[in-house]
Amino acid sequence: MKFPRLTPGLRPAVLAAAIAMTTALSNPLGATAETTIEIAPMNQQDGAWAGARLGTSPTETIGSAGCAIAAVTMMLRYYGINTDPGAFNAWLTANGGYAFDDQLIWNAVTIYSGGRVSFSGWLGPDLGVIEAELDAGRPVVAEVQLAGNQHFVLLTGYSSQTGLLINDPWFGDSVPLGARYADPSIMSIRTFMPTEPSGLRGDGQVNWLANAISAVQLAR
Repeated sequence: MKFPRLTPGLRPAVLAAAIAMTTALSNPLGATAETTIEIAPMNQQDGAWAGARLGTSPTETIGSAGCAIAAVTMMLRYYGINTDPGAFNAWLTANGGYAFDDQLIWNAVTIYSGGRVSFSGWLGPDLGVIEAELDAGRPVVAEVQLAGNQHFVLLTGYSSQTGLLINDPWFGDSVPLGARYADPSIMSIRTFMPTEPSGLRGDGQVNWLANAISAVQLAR
């Protein structure tokens, strides 16, 4: 980043703020920053659920394409909701939680959790948002590319030495993001907010337009 030529009257405080902003942008996770959320990894290819049909798809199973629901399941378990990819998939299938056979409707997470965890955002790869969410103790579901295909992982922390940390449902392990996925690795993120168990907002219905609206926003 280049600054315009400084004028003689520029206050030292303004210059210091500009330098601080440049430093922050060049090192978005901070020089000594470290945040870790302890979440046990889950494997979408676990034999207990891998063979189950994903939604109403005639071809896909949890093992082959259930990364999104596995990532969400890990997040839900962190918030104290005892579930697994098989149980979550069965509920989504029976309650209209999928669009186009097997595409997760993210707002359905709010319904499934009884309002205890609310879907709060579908955003681009904003490191500032990711850091803020992780610092607040909220894991983030991130879309990455696996062998050219859409894949979802759970962001669980970061450090100055390893960068972002993930639970990867395809491999069922916890690793640094950069050790497995090349830059730019994150395509988009999904954020969730734990809430008091006081029920759902509004009429409690799934917003079927959420995915389409978010997709348009990402394309802008």
